Amino acid sequence: MDSLYSRCEAPKRGLLLEHFQELSVTMLKAATTAMAVRSPETELSIVELAGGCLAFSGADVPLTRAIGIGTSGLVDEDCIETVERFYKSRNSPVRIAISERTDSSLPEILNARGYESDAFMQNWWLPLDGKAALTGSEDIEIVSADLNQADEWARTVAAGFEEEDSPVDEARIPQRALDTFYCLGFADGAQPFFAKYKGAIVGGGVLHVTGETAFIRTTSCRIEHRNKGVQRALLAFRLHAAVTAGCRFAFSSTDKPGPSSRNLRRFGFNTLSTSFTMCS
Repeated sequence: MDSLYSRCEAPKRGLLLEHFQELSVTMLKAATTAMAVRSPETELSIVELAGGCLAFSGADVPLTRAIGIGTSGLVDEDCIETVERFYKSRNSPVRIAISERTDSSLPEILNARGYESDAFMQNWWLPLDGKAALTGSEDIEIVSADLNQADEWARTVAAGFEEEDSPVDEARIPQRALDTFYCLGFADGAQPFFAKYKGAIVGGGVLHVTGETAFIRTTSCRIEHRNKGVQRALLAFRLHAAVTAGCRFAFSSTDKPGPSSRNLRRFGFNTLSTSFTMCS
């Protein structure tokens, strides 16, 4: 394995952060484009700006956000006003992702304009070169989901994300939430998977491959089947698939300490950075 992937230190860490941003922008563009298939009546837009992109796929859709803005240098008030016009003309809140590559001028301007911080994320990375195959439970099977199963996959994964203390009724999940999960699972480059426990569908997740990088994301398990190794099996399967696809390293993100971050650590993932969203 070459020196770039041996340790996460500057400037090697800077290259990883750059790859992470490139993959994040690629996934956002792909998911936004997928919304045009899922919801043709929505007027979609993707605009390149200030080192990143502005994406709109519906005012009430979490995918509607700006990523990478301010990563190519200083940001001024004119740039922020361009971003705000883009979203406000579409009657949408302004959501701007802030990463460790973002120039400090951007959060300073946003703070002065009354923006608030939200959606903090911990980002992870793992070198894959030479990574051995990892096994899961014999009771758990991971299988691909195809387009004919898109609604079932979206409902299963959305329900798993919604469930905290008790089961949720899949029939009551809002349509826009289902649209969002469809786009996350069936965008270009995304590979959606079901997790089955003793033959029953109990969860799902996504592997997103772009070139030599993989993103392990959009993973959930129904509450009644947690603590059975479902998340670990999904992680092991997707890492093996990423290695098979020729990926050299994988990324993932978690929103808070918990089972997901613990599983990533067990599989050798290293912390890379933190990021968050500033909202108007």
